[in-house]
Amino acid sequence: MRSDHFSQKFEQISLNLLDWLFPPACLGCGVEGLIICSDCFTKIELMPANVCNLCGSYTSRRGFCPQCARQKPLYSGFRAFAYYNGTIRKAIQQLKYHNDLSIGRYLAGMLEITFARTGWEVDLVVPVPIGELKREQRGYNQAERLAKPLSRKLNLAYDPGALTRIHELSSQVGLDHYARHENVRNAFIASSNKVRDKKILLVDDVFTSGATMQAAAAELIYASAEKVFCLALAKVKHESAEIDFSMPNNV
Repeated sequence: MRSDHFSQKFEQISLNLLDWLFPPACLGCGVEGLIICSDCFTKIELMPANVCNLCGSYTSRRGFCPQCARQKPLYSGFRAFAYYNGTIRKAIQQLKYHNDLSIGRYLAGMLEITFARTGWEVDLVVPVPIGELKREQRGYNQAERLAKPLSRKLNLAYDPGALTRIHELSSQVGLDHYARHENVRNAFIASSNKVRDKKILLVDDVFTSGATMQAAAAELIYASAEKVFCLALAKVKHESAEIDFSMPNNV
């Protein structure tokens, strides 16, 4: 415990020193000194309150859209901070392709705000994993850069090894919702010893069709997790109006 506390303090000091030596520039307008300035923050398209609790689509009904009311996914809830456009999109791309830890820590604060509004009870924070080949190429998993600082902010256990991606996948970019579901079939394996009887908070950077979250949640539930809640920084707008949450029996 003491070692972990020292590690956190050292990491915090290192990040503060880097910010002092190389001041951040606003990802929206470029003004120096802030990751996102107040003017650009007001332009972020936040997720509204009147969306489905499972897919994030607009709904006039309380709780669920008609699609999710008919065919609920295996996870128990979904929320995102904002839509995937503008400054938030730039921030995620900076995190994803440049491994900017300061941005990861900053964006985790947005996830903390989003989580605080859900009322979910959670035992363990787990990032959506990437494949080993992609990790070797990139050197890190951007979902971990969000999930780890979030777990610290929430004072919750964190375990990136609870869920593993066992199949290297082709890119999801440009695929329709059916192809996305096919692309993640049997993609994950969860550790029963780590997730049994626990309420899991599954964290990712972007929610597009729900395919990845659904496949990951299915494996966690299969490994005896009690519940799975899904939290993403951003949701692709209008992409999940007709999500098919059905999963093959062997997922």
